[in-house]
Amino acid sequence: MAIESLRDLCTAMDTAAIEIWRRIEFGRLPGRRFDEASVTDNLLFTLQNQVPGLLTYQSNQVQERDSGADWEWWIGDDQAGWICLRIQAKRAYEDNTYRMLKHRGAGEDAFQYDTLIKGCDPDQARYAFYVFYNGWPEGTFEDGTYWAPPARWNACPGLGSYKDCKHAEPRHYGCAIIATRDVKELSDREVAAPASGRYHVQSYLSEAVPWSYAFGFPPWDRKRGADRWHPRLDRGDWVDRVHGTLDVLARGGGARGARDASGHLGEVPINRDQRTFALPPYVEAMRRSSPGHFDPASVDEVPAARQTVIAERKPKQSRKRK
Repeated sequence: MAIESLRDLCTAMDTAAIEIWRRIEFGRLPGRRFDEASVTDNLLFTLQNQVPGLLTYQSNQVQERDSGADWEWWIGDDQAGWICLRIQAKRAYEDNTYRMLKHRGAGEDAFQYDTLIKGCDPDQARYAFYVFYNGWPEGTFEDGTYWAPPARWNACPGLGSYKDCKHAEPRHYGCAIIATRDVKELSDREVAAPASGRYHVQSYLSEAVPWSYAFGFPPWDRKRGADRWHPRLDRGDWVDRVHGTLDVLARGGGARGARDASGHLGEVPINRDQRTFALPPYVEAMRRSSPGHFDPASVDEVPAARQTVIAERKPKQSRKRK
């Protein structure tokens, strides 16, 4: 199976982000609490139901501690090659921090983000990211908005402020993506700070974008009004566009670099030969099975994370010769 439209996937990701926002906001009520694992399960289940052709798998036998990842994305096809994202999820807590960023890493790694970085190589189109689950009542940081000033607003391709932007709303940051390299830089800087001054959401959101933007910033056309994702997102080679976006987010300027390049992400230099053309055995085994729970048949088929998502591009139809 293959997904019909990158545009449909990005739209579903935005819808899911708003739902996650509501879930995390609701979780602040007394007696309500959701951990990252349950939120991730709900998130990927929602995407599976909304995006035909998207494949999601869950396994109890994983190498998560060795990889540092909660889930993986595999994006592409056998002809264009595959791009891999390894993602660690952390939620915002009632004190408006991502306090679990202090989670220890595997082996001699100081922190989980060190393990995640070590297992990914951008030169092999394998990227390490965090997704932050956010949600708080309107007015928590500033009256009349869900946004959290003074975090910098990176979601506007038109370089507008969060008050002027017409491309996104704060609750699209219900799932905010940030390069693990940036997480490490920010977190390592805060290790020596007093405990009360660490891991604040504003610092990390200043380097993040809505998670749907990992697949390309929304091409904006003022004439289209509320139609956030322009149909031209599906034109051209969208595997190239995704690859270029991830490369900029991961090592070519981060969120602000990707925003500034949003009008010509299809022109970002990429090396297609860096992509994977021989998928790991567990991914190939998943492609041969139905989505849902995955039981490895051998050690080679043990996934690197508890959840695996496969977004395979639908093959282009060849034009008939006249």
